[in-house]
Amino acid sequence: MYDSLKDWVNIPFYVKPFIKRSGSGAALFAEPIEYLCYPRSKMQLIKDSTGAEVVSSHTLYVDTNVTVNVKDHIIFEGNEFPILNVNTFYREGRADCRVIYL
Repeated sequence: MYDSLKDWVNIPFYVKPFIKRSGSGAALFAEPIEYLCYPRSKMQLIKDSTGAEVVSSHTLYVDTNVTVNVKDHIIFEGNEFPILNVNTFYREGRADCRVIYL
């Protein structure tokens, strides 16, 4: 058994950091930043960042040093996704990894 999910974090993905909205309301993003993740493709009902129930199709487990915000976008397997929610997975009282729901 693995001591941490971080042992499986080895698949690349990109975070497109949200900068601001333009005068017309379009979201503006910075250049993508590459990180590593452990992905799972699974349809599941989750609560988004506003508390509404939504269906997530992908879950990315990442190291706790990955900077990500629910306004950012994720590029994974050539597709761009909005972030539905971000949570932290704890092991023995310590933050072990972040969980990004797409």
